[in-house]
Amino acid sequence: MSQDYKDVELKFKEILKSLPDDKRKELFEKLKSMDPSQRETTIRKIVAAQENRKEVQHPNKTVKKQSPQKKKSPAAPAKQQVKKQVAITERDFSKKTTETNTKSKKELIIVISILVVFCAVCLGIKVLFDDKMDAFVEKAQETVVSDVSETSNDVVSTSEITTTTSETTNETTPTPSPTPTMVPLAADSPDLSGLTIVIDPGHQEQKSERYEKVADWLSTEKCGSTSGSVGVTSGVHEYELTLNISLKLKNYLEQCGATVIITRETNDVDLTNQERAQIAVDNSADIFIRIHTDAANDSKSSGVKVFVPDSGNYKSTVVGKGDILGQTVADSIGLEFLGTKATDMYTGLNYANSVPSFQISLGLLSNSNDEAILLDENNQIKICESISQFAFGFKET
Repeated sequence: MSQDYKDVELKFKEILKSLPDDKRKELFEKLKSMDPSQRETTIRKIVAAQENRKEVQHPNKTVKKQSPQKKKSPAAPAKQQVKKQVAITERDFSKKTTETNTKSKKELIIVISILVVFCAVCLGIKVLFDDKMDAFVEKAQETVVSDVSETSNDVVSTSEITTTTSETTNETTPTPSPTPTMVPLAADSPDLSGLTIVIDPGHQEQKSERYEKVADWLSTEKCGSTSGSVGVTSGVHEYELTLNISLKLKNYLEQCGATVIITRETNDVDLTNQERAQIAVDNSADIFIRIHTDAANDSKSSGVKVFVPDSGNYKSTVVGKGDILGQTVADSIGLEFLGTKATDMYTGLNYANSVPSFQISLGLLSNSNDEAILLDENNQIKICESISQFAFGFKET
């Protein structure tokens, strides 16, 4: 991918940030139905159209200076007019001065009255604007989505996007947590009764202010939890996507008979990675699965990867188990499996090395194709099915 398209993607990402989540995802549905080349062309057109719109709204104004016109000297007053002016008495002069002052006071009162009325009108407009903002934004987004569906014949109009961006406030609206839905159970679903599985949806909405040691035996410290990566096309946040998939996974595994514990059910939490690991340890988890979707500097990088702790009770077996987990999931959604890596870089694995612990990166949000696959609900269900088959292997041992 060329450097100029990376810049285009960044600009497009800024446009998406200004959109509400529901409309942003609706726009993404339109884009993901296109093939990669058509999607790239469409994104370029959207960004270019918005920039052209800005130029039209804020052109460089050049004011041509006009040569001052020479005023014609008034004709010299007649002698009689001069005499009349000289003849103005002190009484008349005083009267004119008083009249002028009175007129000025009246004008000042009028100006103040106008300002008061203007302020009152502005206040009324602001109240009306606040009440109608949601409807205004929704209307603008509907226009954008409608335009995108016709990109094969025309360029998306960005006037609505520009208006929405300029009118929105700086206040951050908390991301709503997904509502759990019943996931259909496959005919060949395994019996997982007797297994305790702990699921950790990676990251959270706000970065944690707390720091913790990466491991008891290491001096390195890092932030307790972050918000994770962001989708290059849809703008979806990793913490949103991991929770959405994890809630489906919990529902599916419970239908298979497993006892399932999830570390978080909302996006707005403050839960460090060590605390997440402790939940798995305290519940003597048969399997601890950390759900992630990562990102890479290279937008062409793609695939599923698994990380496991390089220490603890299951050091000799978790790599092989991780290969089974990663290959099973990758095959189910059509991505390449990049292998399993044993490491001490993840706090959530180090503090849970007394139970079988796995951190799976389901794909890379920096890759538009991976992103489209992970946002597809059918693929999310396939992930649930494949992890249930992986979990069945623990019941057999």
